[in-house]
Amino acid sequence: MDIDDLIKKIQPYFSELKAEDFMSSPVVTIREDQKASEAKELLRTRRISGLPVADKEGKLKGIISIEDIIHALENNMLDSDISELMTKNVVCVTKNEKIMDVFKKFEMYGYGRFPVVDENKKVIGIVTKYDLMIALLVKLSILYVHDTRREQFVGVEIYRSIPKNVKIVREEFEFQIDYRDISMAGTGASELKKFLISKNFPPKFVKRIAIATYEAETNVVIHSNSTGRIKAYIEPEFVEVRVNDNGKGIENIELAMKEGFSTAPDYVREYGFGAGMGLTNMKKCADRMIILSSKGNGVLVEMHFWRHEDEN
Repeated sequence: MDIDDLIKKIQPYFSELKAEDFMSSPVVTIREDQKASEAKELLRTRRISGLPVADKEGKLKGIISIEDIIHALENNMLDSDISELMTKNVVCVTKNEKIMDVFKKFEMYGYGRFPVVDENKKVIGIVTKYDLMIALLVKLSILYVHDTRREQFVGVEIYRSIPKNVKIVREEFEFQIDYRDISMAGTGASELKKFLISKNFPPKFVKRIAIATYEAETNVVIHSNSTGRIKAYIEPEFVEVRVNDNGKGIENIELAMKEGFSTAPDYVREYGFGAGMGLTNMKKCADRMIILSSKGNGVLVEMHFWRHEDEN
Protein backbone atom coordinates (compact mmCIF):
# COMPACT_ATOMS: atom_id res chain seq x y z
CA MET A 1 0.00 0.00 0.00
CA ASP A 2 1.50 3.37 -1.00
CA ILE A 3 0.90 6.72 0.68
CA ASP A 4 -2.02 7.66 -1.58
CA ASP A 5 -3.78 4.36 -0.93
CA LEU A 6 -3.28 4.77 2.81
CA ILE A 7 -4.70 8.29 2.80
CA LYS A 8 -7.69 7.25 0.69
CA LYS A 9 -8.44 4.38 3.02
CA ILE A 10 -8.57 6.29 6.29
CA GLN A 11 -9.32 9.95 5.48
CA PRO A 12 -13.13 9.54 5.20
CA TYR A 13 -13.22 8.77 8.93
CA PHE A 14 -11.77 12.19 9.75
CA SER A 15 -13.68 14.38 7.32
CA GLU A 16 -14.04 17.12 9.95
CA LEU A 17 -10.31 17.93 9.84
CA LYS A 18 -9.51 21.30 8.26
CA ALA A 19 -6.26 22.42 6.64
CA GLU A 20 -5.41 24.63 9.61
CA ASP A 21 -5.50 21.51 11.81
CA PHE A 22 -2.65 19.72 10.03
CA MET A 23 -0.68 22.36 8.13
CA SER A 24 2.93 23.14 9.03
CA SER A 25 3.07 26.55 10.65
CA PRO A 26 4.67 29.04 10.88
CA VAL A 27 5.91 28.68 7.35
CA VAL A 28 9.11 29.99 5.80
CA THR A 29 8.32 32.54 3.08
CA ILE A 30 10.35 34.86 0.91
CA ARG A 31 9.51 38.27 -0.59
CA GLU A 32 9.18 38.81 -4.32
CA ASP A 33 11.82 41.61 -4.23
CA GLN A 34 14.48 39.30 -2.78
CA LYS A 35 17.05 37.65 -5.02
CA ALA A 36 16.99 34.15 -6.47
CA SER A 37 20.30 33.49 -4.72
CA GLU A 38 18.58 34.05 -1.36
CA ALA A 39 15.83 31.59 -2.27
CA LYS A 40 18.47 29.07 -3.32
CA GLU A 41 20.16 29.34 0.08
CA LEU A 42 16.88 29.01 1.97
CA LEU A 43 15.91 25.92 0.01
CA ARG A 44 19.31 24.42 0.66
CA THR A 45 19.52 25.13 4.39
CA ARG A 46 15.89 24.20 5.09
CA ARG A 47 16.09 21.12 2.84
CA ILE A 48 12.79 21.93 1.18
CA SER A 49 11.82 22.03 -2.49
CA GLY A 50 9.59 25.09 -2.63
CA LEU A 51 8.89 28.43 -0.94
CA PRO A 52 5.75 30.57 -0.89
CA VAL A 53 6.45 34.11 -2.05
CA ALA A 54 4.67 36.85 -0.06
CA ASP A 55 4.56 40.64 -0.08
CA LYS A 56 5.42 42.83 2.92
CA GLU A 57 1.93 42.26 4.36
CA GLY A 58 2.39 38.51 4.11
CA LYS A 59 -0.09 38.04 1.25
CA LEU A 60 0.61 35.23 -1.18
CA LYS A 61 2.11 36.39 -4.47
CA GLY A 62 3.60 33.21 -5.91
CA ILE A 63 5.80 30.22 -5.26
CA ILE A 64 9.40 29.48 -6.17
CA SER A 65 10.71 25.96 -6.50
CA ILE A 66 13.97 24.10 -6.98
CA GLU A 67 13.08 23.88 -10.68
CA ASP A 68 12.97 27.70 -10.82
CA ILE A 69 16.37 27.89 -9.14
CA ILE A 70 17.82 25.39 -11.62
CA HIS A 71 16.46 27.59 -14.41
CA ALA A 72 18.13 30.61 -12.78
CA LEU A 73 21.44 28.77 -12.55
CA GLU A 74 21.28 27.68 -16.18
CA ASN A 75 20.55 31.22 -17.34
CA ASN A 76 22.86 33.10 -14.97
CA MET A 77 19.89 34.74 -13.22
CA LEU A 78 20.71 34.16 -9.54
CA ASP A 79 20.93 37.93 -9.09
CA SER A 80 17.42 38.41 -10.48
CA ASP A 81 14.41 39.29 -8.34
CA ILE A 82 12.28 36.34 -7.35
CA SER A 83 9.31 38.01 -9.04
CA GLU A 84 10.98 37.26 -12.39
CA LEU A 85 11.24 33.55 -11.72
CA MET A 86 8.33 32.54 -9.48
CA THR A 87 5.10 30.88 -10.52
CA LYS A 88 2.43 33.55 -10.10
CA ASN A 89 -0.83 31.67 -10.56
CA VAL A 90 -0.55 29.60 -7.42
CA VAL A 91 -3.01 26.91 -6.43
CA CYS A 92 -3.46 27.32 -2.69
CA VAL A 93 -5.54 25.90 0.15
CA THR A 94 -7.73 27.96 2.46
CA LYS A 95 -7.44 27.29 6.17
CA ASN A 96 -11.02 25.99 6.40
CA GLU A 97 -10.82 23.51 3.52
CA LYS A 98 -11.68 19.99 4.64
CA ILE A 99 -9.10 17.23 4.47
CA MET A 100 -10.88 15.37 1.65
CA ASP A 101 -10.89 18.52 -0.50
CA VAL A 102 -7.19 19.05 0.15
CA PHE A 103 -6.45 15.47 -0.86
CA LYS A 104 -8.42 15.96 -4.09
CA LYS A 105 -6.15 18.90 -4.94
CA PHE A 106 -3.09 16.70 -4.51
CA GLU A 107 -4.65 14.18 -6.90
CA MET A 108 -5.77 16.82 -9.40
CA TYR A 109 -2.59 18.90 -9.64
CA GLY A 110 0.17 16.49 -8.65
CA TYR A 111 2.02 19.13 -6.62
CA GLY A 112 4.09 18.23 -3.58
CA ARG A 113 2.81 21.07 -1.39
CA PHE A 114 0.24 23.84 -1.20
CA PRO A 115 0.44 27.19 0.62
CA VAL A 116 -2.36 27.69 3.14
CA VAL A 117 -3.94 31.16 3.28
CA ASP A 118 -6.44 32.91 5.54
CA GLU A 119 -9.43 35.00 4.47
CA ASN A 120 -7.08 37.91 3.65
CA LYS A 121 -4.85 35.76 1.42
CA LYS A 122 -2.05 35.89 3.97
CA VAL A 123 0.20 32.83 4.05
CA ILE A 124 -0.31 31.07 7.37
CA GLY A 125 1.10 27.63 6.63
CA ILE A 126 1.97 25.00 4.10
CA VAL A 127 0.62 21.50 3.66
CA THR A 128 2.24 18.43 2.10
CA LYS A 129 0.95 14.90 1.64
CA TYR A 130 3.06 13.92 4.60
CA ASP A 131 1.38 16.54 6.80
CA LEU A 132 -1.96 15.17 5.69
CA MET A 133 -1.00 11.58 6.29
CA ILE A 134 0.58 12.22 9.68
CA ALA A 135 -2.53 14.14 10.79
CA LEU A 136 -4.69 11.15 9.92
CA LEU A 137 -2.41 8.69 11.67
CA VAL A 138 -2.08 10.87 14.75
CA LYS A 139 -5.88 10.82 14.93
CA LEU A 140 -5.58 7.06 15.16
CA SER A 141 -3.25 7.76 18.12
CA ILE A 142 -0.51 5.31 17.07
CA LEU A 143 1.54 4.86 13.94
CA TYR A 144 2.19 1.29 12.88
CA VAL A 145 5.04 1.47 10.41
CA HIS A 146 7.26 -1.51 9.73
CA ASP A 147 10.89 -1.95 8.78
CA THR A 148 12.31 0.21 5.97
CA ARG A 149 8.87 1.63 5.15
CA ARG A 150 9.40 4.16 7.98
CA GLU A 151 11.50 6.39 5.76
CA GLN A 152 8.79 6.31 3.10
CA PHE A 153 6.00 7.19 5.49
CA VAL A 154 7.56 9.40 8.14
CA GLY A 155 11.33 9.93 8.03
CA VAL A 156 12.37 13.54 8.57
CA GLU A 157 8.94 14.77 7.51
CA ILE A 158 7.41 13.68 10.79
CA TYR A 159 8.93 16.73 12.43
CA ARG A 160 6.96 19.00 10.13
CA SER A 161 3.87 18.20 12.21
CA ILE A 162 5.39 19.16 15.57
CA PRO A 163 3.58 22.24 16.93
CA LYS A 164 4.97 25.59 18.09
CA ASN A 165 7.76 25.63 15.52
CA VAL A 166 9.89 23.09 17.39
CA LYS A 167 13.33 22.77 15.85
CA ILE A 168 14.79 19.46 14.74
CA VAL A 169 15.73 17.93 18.04
CA ARG A 170 19.22 17.03 19.25
CA GLU A 171 20.36 14.10 21.32
CA GLU A 172 20.71 14.89 25.01
CA PHE A 173 20.48 11.61 26.93
CA GLU A 174 21.59 8.02 26.35
CA PHE A 175 21.42 4.88 28.45
CA GLN A 176 22.45 1.29 27.68
CA ILE A 177 19.92 -1.35 28.77
CA ASP A 178 21.32 -4.60 30.21
CA TYR A 179 18.76 -7.34 29.60
CA ARG A 180 20.63 -9.90 31.71
CA ASP A 181 19.46 -8.57 35.11
CA ILE A 182 15.69 -8.21 35.36
CA SER A 183 16.00 -6.53 38.75
CA MET A 184 17.64 -3.56 36.99
CA ALA A 185 14.65 -2.97 34.69
CA GLY A 186 13.60 0.65 34.99
CA THR A 187 17.04 2.02 35.84
CA GLY A 188 17.25 3.89 32.55
CA ALA A 189 13.80 5.42 33.02
CA SER A 190 14.83 6.56 36.49
CA GLU A 191 18.01 8.15 35.14
CA LEU A 192 16.04 9.87 32.37
CA LYS A 193 13.60 11.23 34.96
CA LYS A 194 16.48 12.73 36.96
CA PHE A 195 17.96 14.20 33.78
CA LEU A 196 14.69 15.86 32.70
CA ILE A 197 14.10 17.30 36.16
CA SER A 198 17.64 18.74 36.03
CA LYS A 199 16.61 20.46 32.78
CA ASN A 200 13.68 22.10 34.63
CA PHE A 201 10.88 20.19 32.93
CA PRO A 202 7.74 20.21 35.13
CA PRO A 203 7.21 17.12 37.33
CA LYS A 204 3.85 16.07 35.82
CA PHE A 205 5.32 16.16 32.31
CA VAL A 206 8.40 14.21 33.44
CA LYS A 207 6.25 11.60 35.20
CA ARG A 208 4.37 10.84 31.98
CA ILE A 209 7.63 10.40 30.07
CA ALA A 210 9.19 8.26 32.82
CA ILE A 211 6.21 5.86 32.93
CA ALA A 212 6.25 5.32 29.17
CA THR A 213 10.03 4.90 29.13
CA TYR A 214 9.89 2.44 32.03
CA GLU A 215 7.41 0.27 30.12
CA ALA A 216 9.54 0.35 26.96
CA GLU A 217 12.72 -0.43 28.87
CA THR A 218 11.05 -3.31 30.69
CA ASN A 219 9.89 -4.77 27.39
CA VAL A 220 13.51 -4.83 26.20
CA VAL A 221 14.59 -6.70 29.33
CA ILE A 222 11.70 -9.18 29.27
CA HIS A 223 11.27 -9.94 25.60
CA SER A 224 14.29 -9.04 23.48
CA ASN A 225 17.06 -11.31 24.76
CA SER A 226 19.28 -8.46 23.59
CA THR A 227 20.91 -5.33 24.90
CA GLY A 228 19.08 -2.11 24.16
CA ARG A 229 19.41 1.63 24.28
CA ILE A 230 17.37 4.61 25.45
CA LYS A 231 17.93 7.92 23.72
CA ALA A 232 16.17 11.18 24.51
CA TYR A 233 16.06 14.35 22.46
CA ILE A 234 14.74 17.54 24.01
CA GLU A 235 13.45 21.00 23.19
CA PRO A 236 11.73 23.44 25.59
CA GLU A 237 8.21 22.19 24.77
CA PHE A 238 8.98 18.75 23.37
CA VAL A 239 10.75 15.51 24.27
CA GLU A 240 11.32 12.52 22.02
CA VAL A 241 12.33 9.19 23.51
CA ARG A 242 13.61 6.26 21.46
CA VAL A 243 14.02 2.80 22.95
CA ASN A 244 15.46 0.12 20.71
CA ASP A 245 16.93 -3.35 20.83
CA ASN A 246 18.39 -5.85 18.37
CA GLY A 247 16.43 -8.84 19.59
CA LYS A 248 13.80 -11.16 18.20
CA GLY A 249 11.29 -8.45 17.30
CA ILE A 250 7.50 -8.39 17.36
CA GLU A 251 5.81 -10.67 14.88
CA ASN A 252 2.32 -9.17 15.25
CA ILE A 253 2.20 -5.60 16.59
CA GLU A 254 -1.58 -5.37 16.46
CA LEU A 255 -1.85 -8.44 18.70
CA ALA A 256 0.86 -7.16 21.03
CA MET A 257 -1.09 -3.92 21.50
CA LYS A 258 -4.08 -5.71 23.00
CA GLU A 259 -4.47 -5.24 26.74
CA GLY A 260 -3.40 -8.34 28.63
CA PHE A 261 -1.55 -10.00 25.78
CA SER A 262 1.89 -11.13 26.90
CA THR A 263 4.55 -13.63 25.93
CA ALA A 264 6.49 -13.19 29.18
CA PRO A 265 7.73 -16.47 30.75
CA ASP A 266 6.65 -17.54 34.24
CA TYR A 267 9.88 -16.48 35.97
CA VAL A 268 9.36 -12.94 34.68
CA ARG A 269 5.80 -12.87 36.01
CA GLU A 270 7.17 -13.87 39.43
CA TYR A 271 8.96 -10.52 39.47
CA GLY A 272 5.66 -8.76 38.83
CA PHE A 273 6.29 -8.06 35.14
CA GLY A 274 4.63 -9.36 32.00
CA ALA A 275 0.99 -8.40 32.61
CA GLY A 276 0.56 -7.39 28.99
CA MET A 277 -0.07 -3.68 29.70
CA GLY A 278 3.29 -2.24 28.67
CA LEU A 279 2.46 -1.08 25.14
CA THR A 280 -0.99 0.04 26.25
CA ASN A 281 0.47 2.23 29.01
CA MET A 282 3.05 3.66 26.62
CA LYS A 283 0.30 4.57 24.19
CA LYS A 284 -1.71 6.28 26.94
CA CYS A 285 1.25 8.36 28.13
CA ALA A 286 2.75 9.41 24.78
CA ASP A 287 1.19 12.00 22.50
CA ARG A 288 2.45 9.99 19.54
CA MET A 289 4.00 6.55 19.40
CA ILE A 290 5.69 4.77 16.52
CA ILE A 291 6.60 1.09 16.67
CA LEU A 292 9.00 -0.34 14.12
CA SER A 293 9.53 -4.06 14.25
CA SER A 294 9.36 -7.38 12.48
CA LYS A 295 10.26 -10.92 13.43
CA GLY A 296 14.01 -11.27 13.99
CA ASN A 297 14.80 -7.59 13.44
CA GLY A 298 14.50 -6.04 16.89
CA VAL A 299 12.16 -3.27 18.00
CA LEU A 300 12.31 0.51 17.86
CA VAL A 301 9.76 2.42 19.92
CA GLU A 302 9.71 6.15 19.25
CA MET A 303 7.57 8.27 21.57
CA HIS A 304 6.81 11.98 21.29
CA PHE A 305 5.72 14.10 24.25
CA TRP A 306 4.52 17.71 24.19
CA ARG A 307 4.00 19.78 27.29
CA HIS A 308 0.29 20.21 27.99
CA GLU A 309 -1.11 23.35 29.58
CA ASP A 310 -1.92 21.57 32.83
CA GLU A 311 1.69 20.31 33.06
CA ASN A 312 3.37 23.74 33.20
